[in-house]
Amino acid sequence: MKRFLLFLLFLPLTTQAQLPEVLPLDTILARVERVHPRLRQYDAQAKAADAYAAGARVWMAPRVGAGPFMVPYSANRRGEDMGMQSGGSVMVMAEQGLPNRARQRANESYLRSQANVDRETRAYTRNQLRADVKQNYYDWLMLQKKLHVLEKTERLMEFALRSIELRYKYGGEKLSDAYRAQAALQLHHVEEMELEGQLKERRANLNTLLVRDPQTLFYIDTTYHLRALDRSLDTTELAQARSDVRALDQSLVRNQLQQQLERTAARPEFAVQAQHMQGLGSMPNQYTVLGTMSVPFVPWASRQYKANVAGMQLEAQALREQRADLLIQAAGKVEALNARRRAQYEQVLLYKENVLPAVLKSYRATLLAYEQNTETFSAVLQAWETLRNTRLAAVDQEQQLLQLQVEFEREQEQ
Repeated sequence: MKRFLLFLLFLPLTTQAQLPEVLPLDTILARVERVHPRLRQYDAQAKAADAYAAGARVWMAPRVGAGPFMVPYSANRRGEDMGMQSGGSVMVMAEQGLPNRARQRANESYLRSQANVDRETRAYTRNQLRADVKQNYYDWLMLQKKLHVLEKTERLMEFALRSIELRYKYGGEKLSDAYRAQAALQLHHVEEMELEGQLKERRANLNTLLVRDPQTLFYIDTTYHLRALDRSLDTTELAQARSDVRALDQSLVRNQLQQQLERTAARPEFAVQAQHMQGLGSMPNQYTVLGTMSVPFVPWASRQYKANVAGMQLEAQALREQRADLLIQAAGKVEALNARRRAQYEQVLLYKENVLPAVLKSYRATLLAYEQNTETFSAVLQAWETLRNTRLAAVDQEQQLLQLQVEFEREQEQ
């Protein structure tokens, strides 16, 4: 008995702990940015570029060697004339290349520039993921709103059905009208089932973006406000706001650094070599110290790096043209989206302030006339369908406005 009472005592706490969590939009966006593997991929790539750059200023590995030096092939002739120094030597050699500091600095800057490109690419991917989250979130929100509309409209039809059944009982209504009402109500339920399926699809999409089981149950915060219409950014502001434009800017910087690195190939490289010969027999010990220098600026050797620099300059021109085209397309799309948002916002207000109140009054007037036996049930059914469809159309208008808002924010990376 005591165990049963303890079970009843802790049952409400257990039930409350197992309730699905409610996630507002900001929480989902923050979690996606933290856990999505596509974003972590670019983080790793940027760190890898920094790691490569950290080893750009190291010295080249030294070279060592050993072996016989000037040893005669015939060993018997060594004893023919002991006065001749013909025994040869054993040589030990060490060589060290001297780093070209200008080339190392250019290579380090070039390698680090890749990290900046990866970070801007990550920002672009982040913006796309945020837009996907917002789209699915707002779609879920509007689907819930449609289900609420259907629920309210269903209660109106159930009230009309009770009225029909009462009238039919006393011979004041046709049986066919009751069947028509039942059929309309069943079609209403079919539409509810379709909306619930779409809602589950949006939940699965959000769970996928959150990198977890698509069947994880959770709810969203249903409180929201339509944003005020923002102004469109000009070309200069778009260039600063859009990560894909900034990525092209970083690619241009990387191209310039690559040109600088390639130009350092015209500078000579130096090396120092030391050799020690340990004499055999009567051969004295000897040594050699040698400094070497490459000559890359001769005509037959300079063609390659000159051609590489010319090709990189053409690539830089292509990047600048791509950047200009991207800004032109983005500015035009943003302005077009803003114009559509203004028109859509006016339609939403029109439905809210004029269309919906008028249709609701028409339905109430038709229902009142039916109760006073001055109107048929067919008129009531038609008014009910008009009210339901108008309410759903109003939600569709609001959903289109939210979709335009998501696209507008995607283009301006808000």
